[in-house]
Amino acid sequence: MQRNSDDSIVNHLEEGPLRTILYADDIALVADNQEELEEKVQLWQRALADNGLRLNVKKTKFISFEQCAGSILDCQGEAIEKVEEFRCLGSDLSEEGTVHEAIRGRINAAWLKWRESKGILCDRRCSRTLKGKLYRAVVRPALFYGSECWALGKAQERQLHAAEMRMLRWACGWIRRDRVRNEDVRAVMKTVPIQLKMREQLLRWYGHVLRRPEDHPTRLALDFKAPGKRPRGAPRKRWKDVIKRDLAEVGATADDALDRMR
Repeated sequence: MQRNSDDSIVNHLEEGPLRTILYADDIALVADNQEELEEKVQLWQRALADNGLRLNVKKTKFISFEQCAGSILDCQGEAIEKVEEFRCLGSDLSEEGTVHEAIRGRINAAWLKWRESKGILCDRRCSRTLKGKLYRAVVRPALFYGSECWALGKAQERQLHAAEMRMLRWACGWIRRDRVRNEDVRAVMKTVPIQLKMREQLLRWYGHVLRRPEDHPTRLALDFKAPGKRPRGAPRKRWKDVIKRDLAEVGATADDALDRMR
């Protein structure tokens, strides 16, 4: 969101793109501890009230990645609820920092679109070519929404793959006992493997981020190094790890990602 220099609501409250995130009428605040977050919320609430706006406390939630007490309070002493998961701009965030809830939400959203379209997808009179086009235009975007920012492991990729294959088989009128190979189902529906499509979208987004100026929020987030040490044991896969793996698998480099035409 761009703000002009005369915007008095924002100027004295913003701390930088990684601490205060504004989008339309949504505000995301990042703090180091619960006390700091409560202070920030109250400052924003007063500033909004001074300009004829109101913070909807019932819709406001907070997530903590550390152990903390129940809730924080707004200016009127009303509690703002602490939650384990929260949906922000269509993406599911969890206090564990994983994408399990996001994947579950996307699969449910894709099934909802599939059911809304089953009048065509399940109609034997419609060609499988038409069904494939409808699936790629309506259902698959719901499944992939936000996937550019996911750090997926192989098990999570298999979860998405299984959900998609079930949708495609049902659209074709086949079940597992028909013993039709996945490759043949995809060929009939003209649909590439989900792993390849997700890799394509992720690398496209990575190139988009790299082409941004160095002071752009997405570049700052890409280069951000969190303080502290990673926990012991098998390290959790990071977004950069997925990028590195995908670039190696396609034989590309970061310089190639900068080239929009590639």
